[in-house]
Amino acid sequence: MVFSQPSSPVLKARRQRRTLYSRLLYTISVAVSALWFIRYVLLDGPPQETLLRSLPNTTHTPTPTSLGTPIPGAQFAFANVSRLSHDANPLSLHAHHFSIVEASSLAAILPVTAATLLDLDSILHTLLHQTSSSPLTQIVLLTPRQHHSKTRLAVQHSISHEVEVDIEISIEPWLPSVSQGMAILEAARGLSTDWVLLLDEHGLKDISLSTQGNLLLSNRPSTAFPVGPRGIDYHLDGIACVSSSAAPQEVAYLVPPMVLPTSLIPSTLELPLGADPWASLGDYTSRSESKLSGGLVLGSSDDLALEWCRRYAPIGLDGAHLTVYSHPETAENARDVQNTGEDQPAGGGTFLFVTPANDLPYLSPVICGLIRRGHLATLVVQDVKLVPSVLGCDLPVGTITLDEKWLDDMSVHLPKGPDVIISTGQVGFPPSFQFQLSNLFARFPIATHVRLPREDMRYIDWMVSLDLEEWRNWHAPQIELSVITNDRPHSLRRLLRSLSGARYFGDMPNLRINVERSADDETLRMVDEYVWEHGNIFQHHRVIHGGLLTAVVESWYPKGNDSYGLILEDDVELSPLFYAYAKLSLLRYRYGKPENRSPNLFGISLYQQKNLELLPDGRHLFDARTLFTTAGLQHPHTPYLSQIPCSWGALYFPEHWREFHAYLTTRLSETVWPLRQTVVPGVRSNRWARSWKKYFIELVYLRGYVMLYPNYADFVSLSTNHLEVGSHVKDVPTDVYLRKKRLFNLPLMPLPLTDTMLGLSLPTTGLLELPNERLPDWDALPVLDLLGQIVDLNTISQRGTKQRDRLTGCEGPLSEAHDVQELLCTGRL
Repeated sequence: MVFSQPSSPVLKARRQRRTLYSRLLYTISVAVSALWFIRYVLLDGPPQETLLRSLPNTTHTPTPTSLGTPIPGAQFAFANVSRLSHDANPLSLHAHHFSIVEASSLAAILPVTAATLLDLDSILHTLLHQTSSSPLTQIVLLTPRQHHSKTRLAVQHSISHEVEVDIEISIEPWLPSVSQGMAILEAARGLSTDWVLLLDEHGLKDISLSTQGNLLLSNRPSTAFPVGPRGIDYHLDGIACVSSSAAPQEVAYLVPPMVLPTSLIPSTLELPLGADPWASLGDYTSRSESKLSGGLVLGSSDDLALEWCRRYAPIGLDGAHLTVYSHPETAENARDVQNTGEDQPAGGGTFLFVTPANDLPYLSPVICGLIRRGHLATLVVQDVKLVPSVLGCDLPVGTITLDEKWLDDMSVHLPKGPDVIISTGQVGFPPSFQFQLSNLFARFPIATHVRLPREDMRYIDWMVSLDLEEWRNWHAPQIELSVITNDRPHSLRRLLRSLSGARYFGDMPNLRINVERSADDETLRMVDEYVWEHGNIFQHHRVIHGGLLTAVVESWYPKGNDSYGLILEDDVELSPLFYAYAKLSLLRYRYGKPENRSPNLFGISLYQQKNLELLPDGRHLFDARTLFTTAGLQHPHTPYLSQIPCSWGALYFPEHWREFHAYLTTRLSETVWPLRQTVVPGVRSNRWARSWKKYFIELVYLRGYVMLYPNYADFVSLSTNHLEVGSHVKDVPTDVYLRKKRLFNLPLMPLPLTDTMLGLSLPTTGLLELPNERLPDWDALPVLDLLGQIVDLNTISQRGTKQRDRLTGCEGPLSEAHDVQELLCTGRL
């Protein structure tokens, strides 16, 4: 077994040689078998039982112990396992098992998420234990870079028990901006095997053994066509989700898991942004094979659960799931897969809380909420008798007494280990606790450890809304704070004070203060004396005046795809809960369930929109709640998506900010269009000659991008703008200035007051004043265009595509995300 990093030309050549050797060996073995057949059957006529036992078996690989007469040419050698230490070099583990391989070769592509890391052992075992009868030669693991080390450890542990296989396992990066389906298809394009098995993050879990044999080609395929146990067919004005059955059923397209010839993977993936990759693959297959269907649903009758249907059901132009009709073959097993309120986790996680007794009241709402949502919770406390009286809910919770044997007791209570460990302050624990806690983390290195400062414990009610995968990705996003200032020391002091007073829940965000060349002495002194206690601080002072456009655009640049920039001009002020909202939103829409991630989302606004500034006839008052109520939305208080980029406290995503840099460089050079060229029709920003937002709006329009906006009652916001005199605010009469300021100044969400006299140990922050007390699923978020009109993502994407085609003369869908040269057609000039 070879375990490596992303495939190189050497590895590809190795796979090609292995395939060639396998085919040569197969040809030789067939020839020898034919001679053996002539010699012993036609001439000597062996007993019929011996002949039958000597023929190849499609359900298991013959071994010397299971055959009276072994197949000629079959040789067996047992494992020789060698390990390399875990470092920057690829980890290699070798296990050799030489046996006859069918003419076809098979590779499997398995995405790995934080939620499935702990199950990777069993997922891989399902794939590997059938290799003796399967032509599987390669497994590609797709995983975000932040999970590579944990994936490597999990694979090392898993394959240490698999000694009778010869499989190459490689890890390839999965960018967070790329959907799971697109990442899988991109990886499949580079394979040299004859067949490819496309899996989701659950592998072959819940798939019957006979269907696993079909997918792993243990049962030789009867047709060179996509086959799988799950498919979607179009029916009336909706769809039918077709589960596996004994008889093949033609469908419009399959969803993972599926096996198909590698030749059916498109050489170029020219999908419009937001397109369903599986539907597109089915359409491509149907056209290329001149068939009416895009795949065959085939498998045993065990695979009848339609839990997968909701995940893969396509979405209509209005942003809602299409109606799902029962398929004739699976009607009696169908379930209602429409939206029915609050989601329940597909699989519960295991949470371990290590906390002194006096912190337990603060954690109790989170613990009780997790248990109600199907998770398991275990507490490590000094006195388990206190738990029922302090916990605050009559729900099953495990307890471990903190004594000298508590680590051993944990192995009994949690044999598979916890998914998430949440610890708080260590005041009240014995002195040996710190050493024991270190041993705990060493014992469960894959578990996510969340350390919560005691001073933040009163404000953690929002954490109960996190899904297991979001908890597991707690440490993945790295938020960087970037302050832009010039000569407004009073404004800067207010902003820095709000930054210092905010709650960061154990995170250590870095702070960068960008000072313009013309900054006054008081501002320079304040920056020099400011102490940032939550992370590293960097100061950047310009020596040539850049202006606001340059100051903003150059204030931050991402280090990687987990780096996020909160850009703050100095007349902005922040809520003490701004970081909680930013992290809550990031975990949901960047690191949560795959269906809640989208490459169209370019950032998160902390500021509520109270005005629409892009209407051609000037500024208009705006109230999202009123708009949604008039439109008849079920939840008028829902957050929403808007194409308008926010400049008064907003978090920007790395891929989109890098793309903006490239777009702005090209745009300002006038190599494509003159600066006076109108890119976005009918918006007021076309008159903003010196604004960076003008050009960001152009990029947003051409791409169909959106930003997430909050929508709390009474315009309560996570940031506000004080509209002070500067680049875009000029000196005006006092009454005019105050009237204009009231249009933009918003109330900040405060820290809730606690009244210990009334026993209110954990007040409500207000962050969960949301539909069903959690951030909605992606497809439930309303979408507004640049003029504040309710639309859908397809509409804004089509608008941008048409305008891009008109301006550049280049037609056809874009194939590369965030590629400015392709967007502007400069690569063809």
